[in-house]
Amino acid sequence: MPSPFRVSRRGFLGAGASAMATVAGMRLFGPTPAWAADAAPFQLSWIKSMQYGGYFAGVDQGIFRKYGIEPVFNSGGPNIDPIASVASGQSVMGDRPIGSLLIARDKGIPIKVIGTVFAKSPFCIISMANKPIRSIKELEGKTMPVATSTRPLILYLLKNAGVDPKSVTFLPSSPDPSGLMTGQYDAISGYSTNQGVLLQSKGADLFMLNVQDLGIPETTGTIYAREDFLEKNRDLVTRYLKAASESWRWALDHPEETTKLMMEKYGVPGLDYKASITELKDSGPFIEAGPKGPSKLLALDLSLYARIIDVYRKVEMIKTDMKVTDVCDDSFINAALAS
Repeated sequence: MPSPFRVSRRGFLGAGASAMATVAGMRLFGPTPAWAADAAPFQLSWIKSMQYGGYFAGVDQGIFRKYGIEPVFNSGGPNIDPIASVASGQSVMGDRPIGSLLIARDKGIPIKVIGTVFAKSPFCIISMANKPIRSIKELEGKTMPVATSTRPLILYLLKNAGVDPKSVTFLPSSPDPSGLMTGQYDAISGYSTNQGVLLQSKGADLFMLNVQDLGIPETTGTIYAREDFLEKNRDLVTRYLKAASESWRWALDHPEETTKLMMEKYGVPGLDYKASITELKDSGPFIEAGPKGPSKLLALDLSLYARIIDVYRKVEMIKTDMKVTDVCDDSFINAALAS
């Protein structure tokens, strides 16, 4: 039975290349189609698995319907460019790791961040517990696969720790992290809730070093939309976010029920129950880390995004003088969570 984690979320930035492909395809950019007001097609970054369990729990429990929303969740995958889908109007909203959204906005794509599921990213440097990498300095002399889009940020951490990047052997990133268990490399970069869960399900005892705790802030499951759609649909977007926040709260409070819903009704075939419920439970602290606490999920911390922009500018992954208000609008989620 295939694991829901066999193919990863494709790196820390969630495919900066995706943003570049979107820019290249801007000839598709045009007016937002006239979707029915209650449909609100939403482009998922990846396949329908537990990382989207909160949304589908909300559908099943009638939470979206309570707010007059009949959401449509369009599946992502290796051949889908999510940002292009939203930029071209095929979907009106979507989710991505913040890095790819910053790059897209830097390139002129008129999107704005309006909420986030993972207020703290579970992105980690993962090593075996019997050979732990407890600090960035301990990467010296080690071998680690790193995605091309992630490498500038890892190099930034190495530089800050006083480690010569040439002392670390970087390998091309692989979607299967099992080589860590067989000793092919000393560490991997990935999500504790994804690659970490996969390895633990195979019996690995791991040490996971969260990179946000090391000074690389990041959010994922970050919700965005085209600016023109936001301007014309404030009430719809606010209701959508209110429903989404309540839906994720229900999912975290009901992990067994949510896992069964994903396996039996909403997820791709072949999801593993133990791995999926572990992912949801492990995701809780990262989802609840937002500025309004665990009772009001999806809130944005603009000071955090300002720090993220600063880091991306330092590693030259964004080139403009982008300000946090250029890429984030917290008025929708604030209104959604006000009552």
